[in-house]
Amino acid sequence: MPIPMICDLHTHHHPATPGTAIVQLTPDAFNPLPSHLYSVGLHPWDIRDDWRTQMAKLLVMALHPQVVMIGEAGLDKINDNVPMEVQAAVFREHVRLSELLRKPLIIHCVKAIDELIAIRKELKPTRPWVIHGYRGGSEQWQQLTRAGIYVSIGYRHDTPLAKAIPLPQLLLESDEHSDINAVYALMSEQTGMPCSVLQQHVDANIRHLLTQPIP
Repeated sequence: MPIPMICDLHTHHHPATPGTAIVQLTPDAFNPLPSHLYSVGLHPWDIRDDWRTQMAKLLVMALHPQVVMIGEAGLDKINDNVPMEVQAAVFREHVRLSELLRKPLIIHCVKAIDELIAIRKELKPTRPWVIHGYRGGSEQWQQLTRAGIYVSIGYRHDTPLAKAIPLPQLLLESDEHSDINAVYALMSEQTGMPCSVLQQHVDANIRHLLTQPIP
């Protein structure tokens, strides 16, 4: 059988064809289906007082061979339920897990780009970092690129940025949107490139992230 193209970096839905998307699971809902690819992490909104126990549970699940990315994890200043110092502590644990298992980190970041970059400079990770669902503009994207952080965009994104991202860096996702094809159709309309060409580049870029050697 031909190897399926991975055309969806981040989704909360199992795709019809296993292996074509990286499905987000939480430690409390980890039930991998055969042949699917997964990320597993503790979302900032799911952090509890017993987060150390949550992270210990996460470590076991992150070892599963179908888990190819760690996260989504990150920082969210809109989340008033969890202090930022706790969010940062939990995020640092995800970074350490990403480094330990040599798996890329997928990141949820809301109004905390400066803090995210500061942690990256502090920890100096070797695994790729990707902010998912990125909606910022080109200037901020350039700042992230200089810091060595990738972005993944979904259906809602900045159109000029979609046109500016070089094909070797293009990452697309459906997130909670159920149809990745709609994301590709929109990107095709905005960039003038056929969906099939976009899929080939995204597949190559995701596979590069998953196999990127340690410097």
